Amino acid sequence: MNQKLQTRAFEQVAPILQAGEQPAVATRAMVGKFSSGRLGTVVSQAVVLEAAGALGAALVSNRKQFVVLTDRRLIFLTQTFLGGPGKKVLGEVPREQVSLAEVKMGVVSLLRLAFGTAGDGVALTFPRVDKKNAESLAEALRPAPAA
Repeated sequence: MNQKLQTRAFEQVAPILQAGEQPAVATRAMVGKFSSGRLGTVVSQAVVLEAAGALGAALVSNRKQFVVLTDRRLIFLTQTFLGGPGKKVLGEVPREQVSLAEVKMGVVSLLRLAFGTAGDGVALTFPRVDKKNAESLAEALRPAPAA
């Protein structure tokens, strides 16, 4: 994705950023459900709704989304018809509740993000043209090495 789309995404979230909050990475992605447990559907919806408001319901109806990672949270926006960032915020999750569960880079890249400690969250799929964005998001989400 070009720098222009990322800049537009940062501009879309600017009005909702908290004082001092800085955007780090923005990318478009196909968003789907991800659960690692047998009770996944029930637990996933409870955790997602608790952690991110109505994000669970939005994921089902809006698969193509724009994801913006800031230093404090992960924000999900609608995606326009032409693939740019939309104005509507579909949900957000505090950064401390988001962890990188799995990374698969290839023709189609996949990032699985876990919310909280229950192992539930979202799967982000990126087409080949957005592979660099997937790598940037994965790198930004990796925990800092312990000193």
